[in-house]
Amino acid sequence: MEEESITFEEVVKKWGPIYGIVGLIYTLITTMFDFATMGFAVQALSFVILVGIAFTVFFLACKEYKDDNNGLLSFGRAFGIIALVGLIGGVIRAVGIYIYIKFVDTGYMERIQEAQEEMRERFGAPDVDTSELPEFLKFFQTVEFLGVATFFNVMLGVLIIGLIVAAIVHKKEDFSY
Repeated sequence: MEEESITFEEVVKKWGPIYGIVGLIYTLITTMFDFATMGFAVQALSFVILVGIAFTVFFLACKEYKDDNNGLLSFGRAFGIIALVGLIGGVIRAVGIYIYIKFVDTGYMERIQEAQEEMRERFGAPDVDTSELPEFLKFFQTVEFLGVATFFNVMLGVLIIGLIVAAIVHKKEDFSY
């Protein structure tokens, strides 16, 4: 009896939550240790690690599908897998970081604002009274915005990293004439 090959949905259902949970754990670690307030070098290293996590998960998801489907994977199918894995992972990460900052570490946004104030003073920028900012600008300093921004950042990563991974892993059927 012939083995059934793994389906598109099975790969997405497996790797989407893996990507979301691994990304959420790393994001929570960076949040708990206030990497955002430690300067550019720490933030750059954190970014490189997140890109590495995304690349690895996307690659492994596509590889699993490809290996179980006679070594064939179209570019479109690869990017489709990556997009849905990223969508699921992005929702998990965004909701998780929102819950953590809103209910567990309620002082996180204040620490970020203090770090911004310190940087503004260090570089000689003029003082800004946040109470005088228009309401639409105040939204950008809320936990809700951070959750939404987290999701959109993940999806931007899916677009860029996903296209690269899809180009690397795709393999079409060889035709001989």
